[in-house]
Amino acid sequence: MTVGDGLTLINWEKRKNPSKQEIEKFATDKKVDNIVAQLLIERGITDNLEIESFLNSNVDELQDPFGLHDMDKALEIIDDAVQSQKKIAIYGDYDADGVTSTSIMKLTLQKLGAKPIFYIPDRFKDGYGPNLDRYKELADKGIDLLITVDNGVSGKDQIKYLKDQGIQVVVTDHHDLPKELPEADAIVHPTIPGAEYVCPYLSGAGVAFKIADALLGDEALELIDLAAIGTVADSVALKGENRVIVSEGLRQMRQNHHVGLSTLIKKCKIKVNDISEEDIGFKIAPRINALGRLDNASSGVELLTTGDETFAKEIVDETEDINSHRQELVNSAFNDAQDQIEAQKDNGVLILKGNGWHQGVLGIVASRAMDQENKPVLATQFDENSGVMKGSGRSPEGFNLFTALDQYRDLFTAFGGHAQACGFSIEESQLDKLTELIQAEPAKQNFDPHAPVVKKYDLSLKIADLNFDLIKKINRLAPFGMGNPKPVIKLTNVELAQPRSIGKDGTHLKTQVADQSHQVDAIGFGMYQKSQEEETDVCDVYGELGINEWAGRKNLQLMLDDFQVSPAAQKVQELKKVYLDYRNKRISTEIINHFDDVAFFNEAYYEAAKRSKLQVNMVRYDEDVSGDNVLIYDRPHNLDLFKKFIKKNKSQHTALFFHTNLANGYLKPDMVKMKELLKYIYSHQNIQANQMDLVAKYLNFEKNDVDFYLKVFFELNFVKMVNGFVEKADASQQRELIESPTYLKRLQRNEVEKILIESNFDDLLSWMSDYDCHC
Repeated sequence: MTVGDGLTLINWEKRKNPSKQEIEKFATDKKVDNIVAQLLIERGITDNLEIESFLNSNVDELQDPFGLHDMDKALEIIDDAVQSQKKIAIYGDYDADGVTSTSIMKLTLQKLGAKPIFYIPDRFKDGYGPNLDRYKELADKGIDLLITVDNGVSGKDQIKYLKDQGIQVVVTDHHDLPKELPEADAIVHPTIPGAEYVCPYLSGAGVAFKIADALLGDEALELIDLAAIGTVADSVALKGENRVIVSEGLRQMRQNHHVGLSTLIKKCKIKVNDISEEDIGFKIAPRINALGRLDNASSGVELLTTGDETFAKEIVDETEDINSHRQELVNSAFNDAQDQIEAQKDNGVLILKGNGWHQGVLGIVASRAMDQENKPVLATQFDENSGVMKGSGRSPEGFNLFTALDQYRDLFTAFGGHAQACGFSIEESQLDKLTELIQAEPAKQNFDPHAPVVKKYDLSLKIADLNFDLIKKINRLAPFGMGNPKPVIKLTNVELAQPRSIGKDGTHLKTQVADQSHQVDAIGFGMYQKSQEEETDVCDVYGELGINEWAGRKNLQLMLDDFQVSPAAQKVQELKKVYLDYRNKRISTEIINHFDDVAFFNEAYYEAAKRSKLQVNMVRYDEDVSGDNVLIYDRPHNLDLFKKFIKKNKSQHTALFFHTNLANGYLKPDMVKMKELLKYIYSHQNIQANQMDLVAKYLNFEKNDVDFYLKVFFELNFVKMVNGFVEKADASQQRELIESPTYLKRLQRNEVEKILIESNFDDLLSWMSDYDCHC
C-alpha cells in the first residue's frame, strides 16, 4: 500500500494472475505471443472471434447505423429538410466531443448540399446543455429543423418550446437518460430502453458519425478521424465499435484529410505517421477543450471544418495561447482549493467554492481534487452574469455522480452529465442545501471515500525485459483508454537512482529505475516530493512503458503511475538496524573483545578460539546466545545451520564476519570436466592412483579438481581401485551425482559461498528476511 499524490491510499493488485502454463497454452492455441496472451487473458478476451476483432479492428466491423433508436426517423427528417432546402441548425456543446460532433454533422449536411448554421453554447452565458433563450433566438432566425449533437436528451422543456413553434427536432446524444425523455421527432441514442445499440458506449461524436454513415455511406469514413477525437476526449469505453472508430480514425489522420486538424497536429509537434490515441488525449483534445473553457468553442468547429490553411493557422495559434493560459488558471485554482480540501477531509463528497476561479477550469479542478482524494467533487464558482453558482462535478469509479444528483434535479437550474462527470447551475442557497443532502449519497451507493484505492497492474517484469519489442507486443492491444487501459508494468525491488526535480514548479520527477545490471529512464508527474520522503530508494515501481524521442534518438522511458517502498526493502531496512557487514574485513582481538558473544559454526575454529586469549563469551551456533552484541565468526558448511541460528538470534546487533577470503572460493563442480575425466579413465588402462597429477596436467585440469571428481566417482561406484590402479567399476544401476556425500556437501558449500559471501549486503539481508526472527 502507498500514499498517492495527496492523502489517498493505493493498493496495487494484479489484474489477473494466470499461470505460466495457462499463458503458454493460450499463446499456442491462439497463435499469439506470450505477452499478448497474458494481456488478453487478463482482459477476459478469450473467444477466437473476439480476439481477432480486438487485435485487428477494421472498418468492416462498423455496425449497421440503423440499429440505433429512431435512426430511420432521423434520416427521413434530415433527408426531407435537405431536399426541401429547409433551414437547419445544429446545436452542439463546448467540449471536444461536442465540437467534433458539431463538425461531423456540419460537414455531413454540406456534403448533402445543405447550408446549416450551428451554435456552440457559451459555457459562461448559456451553461451546459439546451438553453431556452438560445433556442428562442434560433427560432427567431426561422429555422425549420434543429439537430442536437452531444446533448439534448435532458432538454424536455426547451424542446417542447421548439415543437410548439412548429420546428422539428432531432436529438442525437449519448448522455445518461433522464426519467422523462423530450418529445422530439427523433431521438438517436445508444441506450434507449428496449432499443439498446450493440455498442452502448458511443460518444456524442460517435453517434454523429453513425448518422453520417446512414446518410453518406462509405463517404462518411472521411469524417471518422473527428469521431476518434470525440471518442478519446470523452473517455468512453474503447470497446466494440469504439475501437474501430479510434483505430480507423488514427489511420485517417495520417492521410491529412482535414486542413484544420492537420494544422493543429503540426502545432502539437506530433509526428503524423506515429500519431496515437495518447496524442489525441494529451495534446489534441486538451487544446480543443481549452477553447470552450476560456472562450467560445465555435472557433473549434471553424477549425475542423475549414479548407483554408491561413485561416486554420490563425485559429491554431489562438488556440495555443488559450491553452497555455488555461494551464496557468488551473494551477492557480487548484492550489487555492487545497485549504478547502483539507477542511473537508472528513466529508464523503467535496464541495469546493471558487474564489475568483475561472469557470472554464472548474471541471479540471474537480478532476484533480478527485484524483488526489478519491472522492466525488463538485467545483463551483459564482457567476455574476446569471446570479447563480456554475459547477462541474467529477467522481471516481464506484460512485455514480449522475444517479446521486439526478434525484435532486429540482434544486438545479440546469443539470446533465454521466456517471463520472456532470455540469450544473444552482442558486447559492440551494447549493448549501445540496451540500448537506449529498453527504449521504456515498453510503447509499456503498462507496467508502476513505478506503484505499485499488489499482491494477498487468505485467510483473524485470528491467532487463523492457525493450522496443515489448512495446510492439503491448501495442497490439491499442488503442488504449477506458475499458482497455494501457498495461501497467510492475518492477520489484528496484532503485530510484539520481532523482531530480523538473518542470516549471519543480514538482515532477525525472529519475532512472535501476537494478544491479540494468536501468531505464522514468518520469513521474508530481512525484518529486514523494521521492524525497521515502526512507529508502529501493521500491516497487508501477508504470507504462513508452518511447522518448530526443534529437533523433529513441530511448525507452517509463511513465510512473506510482512507486512504494517494497515489502522486501522494508525488511532489509529493518535488518540493517540489527546486522553489520564485517565480511572480508580485518578483525583484531581487541575488536572481537568488544562483543558480548562470539558464535562459531566449525568445531576447529571454536576449539582454537578457546585456546586463545579472547576475553569474550564463545558459543557454538546451536547454543543459546544471550548477549546484545554478537559476532558470527565463521561460516557454516550449509545454509540450514545458518537459518536455524538466525531464527532464534534475538540480539540487538550482530556482526557477520564469516572468516573468509573472497578471493578463494569453493570449487564449483563442472559437469563437462567431470564427464571428460570419467571418459578418460574408462578409455585408459593402468592409471595408477599416484599418477593422477599427470592426468590433471594432460587434461589441463587443476589437481584439486581431479581429486574431488575422483572421490565422487568412487562414492557413486563409477570407478574402483584394483591393486593401486584406477579402473572402471561394474556399476549395475544409474546413479545421481547428489547421491555422493562429497558432491552434496560441495553443493551446499557452494550455496553458502554464493549467498553468504558473494552477494551484496542488501541481497544477503533480503534472503535472511525470510528466516530471521527480527522480521
